[in-house]
Amino acid sequence: MLQNISVKNFRSIEEAEVELSPITVFYGPTSSGKSTLLYAPLVLRNFVLSPNQQPDGLFNLGFMNLGGFEACIFNHDKERGVTVAIAHGNAKDAASYGFSLWKSSADLRLKSGSTEMEAKVSVPYALNQTFTSSRTEGQEDFTINWNGISCSVVPKNPTAQTQERARKLATTLNASGEILKRIDIAPHKRGFFKASYTPVQVSVSPPPTTEDEVASVVINDNNLPARISAYAEEILGRDFRTQMPPGTATVFFKTTEKNSRIPVDLVNDGFGVNQIIYLLSKILRVDVDTLLVEEPEIHLHPTIIRKFVRVLHTLVHDEGKQILLTTHSEQLLISLLALVSEGTARPDDLRFYLTTKDRRTTVFKKQSIKSNGQVEGGLSSFVEAELDDLMRFLGGKPK
Repeated sequence: MLQNISVKNFRSIEEAEVELSPITVFYGPTSSGKSTLLYAPLVLRNFVLSPNQQPDGLFNLGFMNLGGFEACIFNHDKERGVTVAIAHGNAKDAASYGFSLWKSSADLRLKSGSTEMEAKVSVPYALNQTFTSSRTEGQEDFTINWNGISCSVVPKNPTAQTQERARKLATTLNASGEILKRIDIAPHKRGFFKASYTPVQVSVSPPPTTEDEVASVVINDNNLPARISAYAEEILGRDFRTQMPPGTATVFFKTTEKNSRIPVDLVNDGFGVNQIIYLLSKILRVDVDTLLVEEPEIHLHPTIIRKFVRVLHTLVHDEGKQILLTTHSEQLLISLLALVSEGTARPDDLRFYLTTKDRRTTVFKKQSIKSNGQVEGGLSSFVEAELDDLMRFLGGKPK
């Protein structure tokens, strides 16, 4: 699980480091920079997956092109570099990986336990350099060869035992890259808008971004439709299934509302239903550990939001998933806090950040959650708006 994300000079974020929990929520005014925090690790992931491309290409996230390096530099200051880093593991096994990116070069940093490595490479980077370090484990010495993305480890005294230790050490050193590869996003533009799909083989790296790719993931995984259906019944009172008429290669996505017992094509169901199925398709992928979600409350009734939040907690608690989301929904925040107040979730299962913009700079203010579900300082951005409306309603003068 990601423990924190550090970002410098990316869009409206001049400098920020946010600590993460199994469910981390960024809320606040429109255009305050909430989504920017979600996009930052995707830029780093693009470099890990494909370093041999122009820097501008790293800002094409698939579902959205952010406009390239110069468009994304804070304050359009070309002298700055975009810095993104992730950290994971506990205090004993802490590790981090990140880069500082300029127009034609990047500084790379890897830290894992006692090993710290740095490298400066040109971008595009063809993985044609090797940076060497040494590490001692017990009485044995190992040589670490790092190309800026991944490591190989060689024991100086090769035996069956040291070879196995070298393999485990390489797995540990490469964990940051693997964690980045297991991040996916459910952006604002999401859903299944076609009556039918033709399955194609989809690469899982990078994660699928188009509607057809996500649909193909659902179709090609024999277990995924049934798992989606189980959670969809909890949230929506509907099941979900795929149907392929005999003799065709065409697949239809179907839902059945339990009370009416009438099956319909998903594209003809409500968009709230449609996007819940899409979100479940993303988070239930076996090769996804962390899902980034933009405003999951869109088109959802408050009752469905409440049920969806409880399913999110189940996915985190029972399946080891991690959720980072942005929201404008007071109902969603209160539903999360209700889990704490009733004892279903612990305060450290959640983390809230009030996100605001001080002129042109995004500011993340961490808000402590108490054991009774109360938020230190309150849900200020919502409370202030409600007080204004209440004062107007009562004939007073708003602030």
